[in-house]
Order: sequence, then structure tokens, then C-alpha cells
Amino acid sequence: MCTKSLIIAALLLTTCPLAVHAGTTPEDAAKLKASLQAYLGGDGSAVKITPDGDGYKVTIDSSALAKIAQANGIELNLQAPDFDLKPLGNGKWKIHQEGPFKVAIKSKDQMDISEQADSAVIDGEFDEALGTFTTLNATVKNIAVTEAIQDAKGMTANVSLKYENLDTTMTGVAGTGGGVDFKLGYKVGHGDLIEDISNKGEPPLHLVIKMDDGSAVGTMTNSKSLSILQIIKFFNAHPTKELRGKDQAAFKTILADMLPLFGTMQMTGTIGKTTVESPLGTFSAQKVGVTLAANGAVKDGNFAESLSLEGLVMPPSLVPPWAASLVPKSSSLGFSVSGFDVETVAKAAIAAADFTKEPPISEQVSNSFAAMLLPKGSVKVTLSNTAVSNDTYKITLDGSADAGPAAQPTGKAHITAKGLDDIMKAIQAAPPEAGLQGGAAAVVVAKGMGKAESDGSISWDVEATPDGKITVNGIDVSQMAK
Repeated sequence: MCTKSLIIAALLLTTCPLAVHAGTTPEDAAKLKASLQAYLGGDGSAVKITPDGDGYKVTIDSSALAKIAQANGIELNLQAPDFDLKPLGNGKWKIHQEGPFKVAIKSKDQMDISEQADSAVIDGEFDEALGTFTTLNATVKNIAVTEAIQDAKGMTANVSLKYENLDTTMTGVAGTGGGVDFKLGYKVGHGDLIEDISNKGEPPLHLVIKMDDGSAVGTMTNSKSLSILQIIKFFNAHPTKELRGKDQAAFKTILADMLPLFGTMQMTGTIGKTTVESPLGTFSAQKVGVTLAANGAVKDGNFAESLSLEGLVMPPSLVPPWAASLVPKSSSLGFSVSGFDVETVAKAAIAAADFTKEPPISEQVSNSFAAMLLPKGSVKVTLSNTAVSNDTYKITLDGSADAGPAAQPTGKAHITAKGLDDIMKAIQAAPPEAGLQGGAAAVVVAKGMGKAESDGSISWDVEATPDGKITVNGIDVSQMAK
């Protein structure tokens, strides 16, 4: 999907003169083809454009495109259906593509990736002024993706992923920050993922993951779509390191114009029943929820993620009878990291880079980036909506802390628990070989330090202070440990 979108976007970026009128003559087709050459490279033979009614028929020559890729050290095999372009005027185009799709990419560093679909129907509208689609609707069926990766240290990873269908919707409008604001939606059919990872001297890891239907919605603001296409154009005009080095001032200007890459990004998704077959047994969850949020390369960086699992089931071999009441049926983890400065690092890296050298940035300069990334010497890590529970207990945790490589960790946390008595009974029922003889005593101590709440739960307020003290509900436990 991404490959096809980039090809179409590159094709349309510089065709404003054609979009002003509705003419679709052979001369117009030749001009349209010439505009694409700057983005695909080569002599223009990778694409054929012919007038077709009130639009154009576009055919991609996979063999010619493979030669362009080969010149850049990549083996490419692309099989894509023709697509139709219809000029709508004012720099806008209507796009339609329908048929099976297949792409395989193999790089010299031992990475082999392929993607194919039995059928794909894509309809959209492209806006030259924005350098991207303003509407896009795609339905792809029977998707198969394979990846084979091997690194220099001998680790290999083989991944096979299959989906019954993937439906994508997207809208884009001009953003206030000069980029494009997107709204995205995805619906995914049943999927299977098989992953084999092996490392020299270690037993291989084999995972089989099965997922029911899922969906996700998201937004992205101020995406630098035009700058991304300019990067493609620059690399095609400067295919070697030597050429890029000679014109690196222009390259740096393009990189700087891409910042901050995007303004904000948010995504929320759910997946139905999911099972994971592993060497330890089969794990499963009736529902999986994921959220992501981040901002771009800005001074006040922020990244947040949450994961929730409902209806958890553990492999029977991992849960002895006495521990059955301790196994959570639901869990959630939400965290965010803020207070880091990606903008200063990115600008410093662009300024210091010398693309005639390998690596472009010296180790001495790279070592200085850590201090730029953490201007306060630390980041703020926040936990929210973090909990584990089952039919007999529930434990929650919320809090935040400032932490860094050279900073004394400080922060506060609020913990609540219900069902401590049931937890203590389960621990007391554990056989001696479980090694939990002191567990019940620890629960008694924790309960004694807790604060009784009106809903029957017990709570603890924990604080780590700059002088190294740790208090629980006002009691200095750091002194107790001495």
C-alpha cells in the first residue's frame, strides 16, 4: 500500500500544467511521463502513460523499475495492475486501481521482504498542492507478507503474516503548520502470524499468533508530505554517495524542511480474540486494546502508549492449582515519556553531517547528542490506567517519576488494592518448594502500612524525594531497610 501510494504521489506532484485543462492528448501524456522521471529515476521507461477517454491509463514496467532498483543495490520484483488517472482541474486528480498486487524486495544486507494480495481496489483523490491524497479508500483481500532478515552477528528472523482483508480510509486537508492533517481508519480481517527467531548458540523461538478481526482509527497533523517526495527526487538525481556529497547543502535544506516530520500522531485500536502459541504453551486474550500518541521532532517531546488485555488465559503448565486464584484475567499498562528534545538533536545532526564520509557524523559528535536530547538530565515517565485484576482481586498503579542516566530518580505513585486477604490465602497455600514462605508476611506488612478507603480497598502513596528518601503513606521506609 505504501509503495503504491508513493509511486502515484510522485507521478502527480509536478503535473500542475496538465491539470489546468481537461486535455488528454498524446503530448499531454508525454509531459506527464516526463514529470515522473525525476521521482523514479532512469530514462522514463519504467512507466507508460496513454490517453484513455477523459483521463490516462498508467502502466508500470516492472522490469525497467527493477533495473533502477538494481542500480541502488536492491532486487525488486513488482507486479501491479494498471491504474487510471482523471484530471479534475485545479491540480487535483481522481485515481482508480484494481487487481492483484505483488512486490518483493531483497537488499544486499540480507533482508528479503515480499507482499502480495489476491485483489486490491483503490480509489482516491490526489492534490498536487499538498503532495498527497485528500481522500483514499482501499480494500485489499487475502494479504500475505513474508520477511527474512539476517544480521551480521548470525541472528535470523523469519516472519509470515496473512490477513483475510484490510480496509483503509484516509482523508487529508491542509494543516495550519504548513503540512497536511490526516484522519485514518483501518479494519482488518482474521490474521495469522508465524515468527521464527534464532540466534547463534541459543535455542530457536517459534511463535504462532492468531488474531480475530480488528480495527483502528487515528489522526496525524502537519505531516510533511511534500518534503518526503523531495527526498525521493533528490536521491534519484544523486544516486551515489559522491553525488550526494557534492550537493549536500541542498540535501541538508530538504532534511531541515522536513522537520518536525509531523505535529502530533494518535492511534487507537482493538483486536478480537488473540492466541499466542509459544514454547511455554498457549496464551490467549479475548480482547486486546492498543493506543499510541506522539509528537514530532520538537523541543518538548512526548510519547505515550497503552496496552490492555481482557479475558486472559495462561498455559495450564505455568499455573499450579494453588496459584489459580492469583492469575490475572485482565491487565492494562499505560505509560508516557516526556521532556526530551528531538528538535535540537535533529538540527545538530543535519548541521554536522558530512555525506562524503562514512559514517556521515563522527562518533565524537554523536556522543554529544545525549546531552542535547535530555536538556534537564532526565525525562518524566508517567504511568496511568495500569492495573491487574481477576475475580478476587484488583491492583492499580498511577504515578510519575523523573529519571535519567545522571539524575536521582524522584516521583510519586498511588497504589490501590482489593482482595489482599485472598492473595494472602493463596500464598499461604503454596507448597514449600514454591519459595513463598515470606510472601504472606510481606502482604501483612504492606496491609499494615496501607490506608483503608471507603470502597473497601487499601491504598499507598509512595514518594521518592531528591535526597534519596522513599516514603509510603508518610513513613520513611528507606530508614527501615537500614
